[in-house]
Amino acid sequence: MPAPDADPLDGAALLKLTFVLQGKQDEPGFRFVYRGVLRDLGLTDAQVDRHIEAHGDRLRAVLAARGVLRDDPSSP
Repeated sequence: MPAPDADPLDGAALLKLTFVLQGKQDEPGFRFVYRGVLRDLGLTDAQVDRHIEAHGDRLRAVLAARGVLRDDPSSP
């Protein structure tokens, strides 16, 4: 369960960024779940993209701290 003060944009951005960085953003399973998340949170893909653009370094650091990203300089 997310913290009461969790930013919905962070959650959606972390989900999308996880799949984008793995090159899996076009997989049907991701697209199905992601569309549902956007709908449930009342967000658009454009809002999430702008959030990733503005906070990408911090979001990548969160993913790295959670072990989602490897510390590999050759990764995107």
